[in-house]
Amino acid sequence: YRDPKQFFSRTYLTEGLSSLLVGAAKRLYGSGGDPVVELQTNFGGGKTHGLTAVYHLAGGARPANIAEFIDPSLLPDSAVQVAALVGDALDPTAGVDTDGHRTYTLWGEMAAQIGDNAFSVMAANDAERTAPGTGTIKAAFGGKPTIVIVDEIAKYLRAVSSSGSEDVRRMARAIPVFLGNLFEVAS
Repeated sequence: YRDPKQFFSRTYLTEGLSSLLVGAAKRLYGSGGDPVVELQTNFGGGKTHGLTAVYHLAGGARPANIAEFIDPSLLPDSAVQVAALVGDALDPTAGVDTDGHRTYTLWGEMAAQIGDNAFSVMAANDAERTAPGTGTIKAAFGGKPTIVIVDEIAKYLRAVSSSGSEDVRRMARAIPVFLGNLFEVAS
């Protein structure tokens, strides 16, 4: 999964994967594509595989067999900002270290993955466990095309809801606000 060349050499193109990749590419170019895509698959249905493919292509990977998956002319000329928020890898109480930043929230982690400037915009919201508004999210993106991948959100929500910490319980109320604001910015 980590090496794009190996990943794409071992990936079988399905109609769903093709549709996901084309939709994401069109959205990045502003020529269509849904701003928010909800993948609904059964266990083993390829959701994480599809998200990984989007992650690699948005990050600039161009494996030799790319034309098997998507018309290369649909892809951006260079990498775009990408954040992959995987719920079971995040820790709302102890936080996680990402590129020199300790993050506690989905939005803090998103910003840390995008870069130092994005994190500086979002740092207070992460520290206070309060959802950023749409203006803060836009400022964190810096006017650049950005893909935010969210996976295993249910596991993250369970970790948040089971915490005894008042900060984390406050954050539980902020998560739907953040997701709503993120979806609004994407739209």
